[in-house]
Amino acid sequence: MQTSNAETAPLSPSPSRKEVWKMFDRIAHRYDVLNRSLSFGRDVAWRKRLRKHLPTDRELLLVDHATGTADQILFLLGGKARIAKAMGYDLSEEMLARGREKIEKLGVGDVVSLHTGDAMQSPQADNSADVVTISFGIRNVEDVPTALADMRRALVPGGKLLILECSLPENTFIRKSYLFYFRKILPRLGGWVSGDSYAYNYLNKTVETFPCGEAFCRLMREAGFEQVRAEPMTFGVATLYSGLKPENAA
Repeated sequence: MQTSNAETAPLSPSPSRKEVWKMFDRIAHRYDVLNRSLSFGRDVAWRKRLRKHLPTDRELLLVDHATGTADQILFLLGGKARIAKAMGYDLSEEMLARGREKIEKLGVGDVVSLHTGDAMQSPQADNSADVVTISFGIRNVEDVPTALADMRRALVPGGKLLILECSLPENTFIRKSYLFYFRKILPRLGGWVSGDSYAYNYLNKTVETFPCGEAFCRLMREAGFEQVRAEPMTFGVATLYSGLKPENAA
């Protein structure tokens, strides 16, 4: 299992997550294209890997936090799972606006709806979601344990939490190469394309200081999830976490 970067000295100061949605408002116009280019298209494969973990034994009510431009939801619609309703929540109105444009263009508005909402205090009803997802967003919340607890609250007993997040590779050579790209190249490219250099300096600092692997699994277990697993992808530069709300949970 992947080693946690939270169990070693932080590689750079951890930036504030307060009102981070304002930053995403500023870069919303280039967010999708930057995700594809800066990850060399790997984010598509990662999102599709998450899709394979959706239950297929029933119709699903799905909730996606930090939904942004609804990328993750739209990828999930293309799999074998039967999604009856998908609701995305985000605090960035500019990101949501672009997501709604994509939903209208694809003609899936009868299934997908986007709403203003905070992952730490979602408007989602108790025990209502079969699956909760959050992709590349959990490291941006101010209080991760509070957000995890709220996701558990919204899930039905036996419901599934799926979290896709950036992480740090275990292999020393790959890790050094990855950090060089993250620290030196990505901020310049991201800043040049988006016009906001702060946003992509923020990105590498949050990844370096956020708990991954077993450290994040421990947070999920402490929030009350069971059968928690971490699945590293692409040499560990991203990790897919999964866990279940207990069947006997209130």
